[in-house]
Amino acid sequence: MIHHTHKTFKDNRGSYTPISTKTLNIDWDQCSISVNNKIYTFRGLHYQSNPPQTKYVKVISGSILDITIDLHTNAVESIILNSDDAVFIPDDKAHGFLTLEPNTIVCYLVKGEYNPDSEKSIVWSTNEDVSKLIKSFTLDSEITISDKDNYGK
Repeated sequence: MIHHTHKTFKDNRGSYTPISTKTLNIDWDQCSISVNNKIYTFRGLHYQSNPPQTKYVKVISGSILDITIDLHTNAVESIILNSDDAVFIPDDKAHGFLTLEPNTIVCYLVKGEYNPDSEKSIVWSTNEDVSKLIKSFTLDSEITISDKDNYGK
């Protein structure tokens, strides 16, 4: 996980954040936007095997607990990202995030075309480190999660 900070320009109209992806030397295949209305919305932990997907995750508004699991070592990494932050996720990591504020918006660039036949996920509650981490933030509050993420694919 490589952390990036972006300068955000704010005025009476709102804000503007330029994101230079040229420094990453990656030809991105997709740009996705995730709008999350509720605090403690969890998305993930996703990865894809064929083709593997590299991600560049940028918080537009709100904040998230960003989590990765190394697919080779099962090592868990996490970082809190706010609206000035972004993180680069290599293709050998499963990725997910927990919103820490309501109305959190996350944008992510993806390298590697989506292939539903090779899409996989790790259920957050089956990984002891991830489960403890999420529970330390939510303090047993209800998590908003899809059935697919809650039970795995």
